[in-house]
Amino acid sequence: MTRNIAGTSLQRSLLCVLCILMLTVFGCQGRITEVIAGEEIPIPDKMTKNPDKAMEPIPGFADGQVSYQGKVTPAEIFTFYQEVMAAKGWQPTARFSDKKDRIAYTKGNALVLVRYEEMPNGPTLLTISVGKQDLPK
Repeated sequence: MTRNIAGTSLQRSLLCVLCILMLTVFGCQGRITEVIAGEEIPIPDKMTKNPDKAMEPIPGFADGQVSYQGKVTPAEIFTFYQEVMAAKGWQPTARFSDKKDRIAYTKGNALVLVRYEEMPNGPTLLTISVGKQDLPK
């Protein structure tokens, strides 16, 4: 009877080590983190930064705007942000919900706008804009 308990403990220990290893290897893949206007924003890892892309400032998002491009579909971008932003404490907001290919999130007084557009026969463009909003008193 002691042998079964020892075998079970060893199996449980190995299973725990395997789970931790899998989380470490696979759980951290699929995104990079970019600091935009002091906020850590996850970016899909298949996207690359467009350092020279000129952008018109959007009212309310003057604190930071960054552009990316890559072979990620708009549906993948939408799903990615729905999952990772909630995990980081960001709340979706109805702001800009009337626009296609845009999602907005808030956390504290920070507001993030995620815009994405699939180019014909080309990459998808992703623009992250960050602004600060005045909180009600």
